[in-house]
Amino acid sequence: MSDPDVPSSPPPPQPPADPVIAHGIYSTGLIVIHTRDEFMLDFLSGLDVPKLVGRVLATPAHAKRMVRALMENLARYEQSYGALPPQVENSRAKPGQVKDIYSQLQISTHVLGGTFSNSLTVKHAQDVFVMDFIINFPPVAKINARFLASPGHFRRIISVLGDNLSQYEERFGKIDDGGSQPPQAQQPLWISLN
Repeated sequence: MSDPDVPSSPPPPQPPADPVIAHGIYSTGLIVIHTRDEFMLDFLSGLDVPKLVGRVLATPAHAKRMVRALMENLARYEQSYGALPPQVENSRAKPGQVKDIYSQLQISTHVLGGTFSNSLTVKHAQDVFVMDFIINFPPVAKINARFLASPGHFRRIISVLGDNLSQYEERFGKIDDGGSQPPQAQQPLWISLN
């Protein structure tokens, strides 16, 4: 509990977002595919004809940190607004089914390459969660993608990504996300071009 006479510290400044990204994209579905080196999060939207509206690429360590951040935000949401109803079980693609799923999606060429993320911020209101995927390299951090999701879909995002992390760790071993070590200040690496 905070002391009302002591001013609370302001939230850290939000990285800049391109005006095209700033409004965000509403997501109603998520497909996660992983390899040994990366996780690909494909955000979908649309009811009749699903459309790939955004693709985020992340390292396994960052994907694990993402799940932790998403779960912490969901816990804060449920403390404020109450528990969400139980979700329906996620469906895993069967061998050979991924090609069929992607053949039915509308995919624009500007989304196909995706965007890399090594940082994430999550915010919520009672009816929406906002996920800002950030690229954090010198000289400044920048929001690369912003997705909005309903509370129910947000819970499914956590479940699908968590399920993929479990599959990854069963196949390739435990992911070291740096969570067990105390955080250290990141020192930027500056390279002289002279």
